[in-house]
Amino acid sequence: MIRFKNLFILVFVALALCTSLVAQTGSAAYKIDRLVTFLAMGTGATTGTYFPLGNAFANVWSTRVEKVSVMAHSTSGSIENIQLMRRRELDLAIAQSDVVTAAINGTGSFLGHPCPNLRVLMSLYPEVVQIVVLADSGIETVSQLRGQRVIVGAPGSGNAITSLELMAAFGIDKADFEPVYISYDEALQAMERRDYTAAIVIAGTPTRMISELKLRVPVRILTLTPSETASLTAALPYLAAVNLPAATYQGQDKPVTTVALMAMLIASSRLSDDIAYSLCRGIFDHLDYLKTIHERARDVSLETIMNGVPQGYAHPGALRFYQERKK
Repeated sequence: MIRFKNLFILVFVALALCTSLVAQTGSAAYKIDRLVTFLAMGTGATTGTYFPLGNAFANVWSTRVEKVSVMAHSTSGSIENIQLMRRRELDLAIAQSDVVTAAINGTGSFLGHPCPNLRVLMSLYPEVVQIVVLADSGIETVSQLRGQRVIVGAPGSGNAITSLELMAAFGIDKADFEPVYISYDEALQAMERRDYTAAIVIAGTPTRMISELKLRVPVRILTLTPSETASLTAALPYLAAVNLPAATYQGQDKPVTTVALMAMLIASSRLSDDIAYSLCRGIFDHLDYLKTIHERARDVSLETIMNGVPQGYAHPGALRFYQERKK
């Protein structure tokens, strides 16, 4: 495993040393460089939503927030991000709200190994459950996924864990279908080759993987019935029923009924209150720019930033920013 933060700092120190060769020791510029706080951020697969949005955040913070430099890294997603944060290889990350709650409480994939040092900077946007099938597969309902090989996400990812919870809530146990553990990037290639007929993608929309897949092979997104959404939200309270608007993707001429959870921007409790404050302010001060980078930035608002945040786990620096901004 690459130690993201250490690598980032080594690269910057090398550049600083090169700069010092052409500047006097103790120069003002060198002193300013030494005051920069370096942060490593975990995102997700390059064809997901976390990666482009996380890179946009890192760019804003590094270029428009004083004394902060952030490097975003592609990972397998929520669970790996939190594991890397536990090992102090990441300072920031984007993660699913259900995975964050499980990590704090020491349940699910974190059973017996809670992460009490996690803090939430903000809830970002809804992560929509999108059940994608080949258009000619004959699959019209979730129940028809029984007996199928279904892509559920990268091994150990939040996408994979939540996908299995969803299938169980539908009454489809692991013995009733074959989960396939591959990343979004690999899923794109595999479905193009028609190796598998279905994939569960949990991400902000439009999801790059699905957009690209639709350009390569005809696919559909299953719509859920009212009874299916009711069953899901009752079994998994972190979900809410949502509608995926028509034309979210090329060739999608009707809305799709499905469910969603929240994506969260998280940090370590070791992150200072002042830096947490500056990061939150950086996002809201440059939200118009961020909206031009990815559509999901349009969902970031003061009205929803605390949605789903576990009680007592909002970062104090983030809370200070929100309290000031809401006045």
